[in-house]
Amino acid sequence: MVARDSLTVRFASRRLLPMCVCLVLAACNLQGRSESSNQARATTAPTEPPSIQIESPSAGDEFVIGEEILVSVLAADSVGVNRVQLFVDNQIVRTVSSESLQGDLSLPAVLNYSPQRRDIGTIVLRAVAYRGRVASAPDEISVVVRESPAQVRATPAQQGNTPFIPDDGVCRALVNVGLNFRTGPSTGYQIITVLPSGTLAPITGRNSEHSWWRLNVENRVGWVSGDFTTEYGDCGAVAVVAG
Repeated sequence: MVARDSLTVRFASRRLLPMCVCLVLAACNLQGRSESSNQARATTAPTEPPSIQIESPSAGDEFVIGEEILVSVLAADSVGVNRVQLFVDNQIVRTVSSESLQGDLSLPAVLNYSPQRRDIGTIVLRAVAYRGRVASAPDEISVVVRESPAQVRATPAQQGNTPFIPDDGVCRALVNVGLNFRTGPSTGYQIITVLPSGTLAPITGRNSEHSWWRLNVENRVGWVSGDFTTEYGDCGAVAVVAG
């Protein structure tokens, strides 16, 4: 009787041993899959930098000292472009930021620069887009600056989202990036629409801090933050108005 029980125990042990080995191997395999899954999730972080393209002016276009150059760019990123910068001969001359803290997947923008006497001849316009500290590869073109209009051989054509700005003294705002058009002078007011970059509209009033403009856009009255616009004309007489 004792001998038969011993045989039974040994036989059961032999059957259990492979099962234990299989369970150990299965546990190892499960642990390996878990680590691999974590690593796969970690690799979803973006690694590519933003991109940017100068849409206008065109290479070789000619300008005159004091005549503002409007540079239209299109920046893009898989996460969000926070800002774009314009360089002239390796010096930063203009920075425009997105109104969104998260940035924009696509950010059309208009940046401006007025060439000086030191710029006579050929200058290099270079545009760079940023996602935080991550910079795009630059896009650049060369344009020519003349001393007088009589020296200009060809007048640049208006392209992209760069508007014609009349020299009539009327106070206007040029929207540099896509901008919320609101019912009042703060981010707490309702959004009427989003004005695209390149929108040019008369300024009909301002807040007391001189930080928000009231605009008339296609017979609609609303407000935009002055941090994302460039002003033209005689704006000294713009009155403070209620929001």
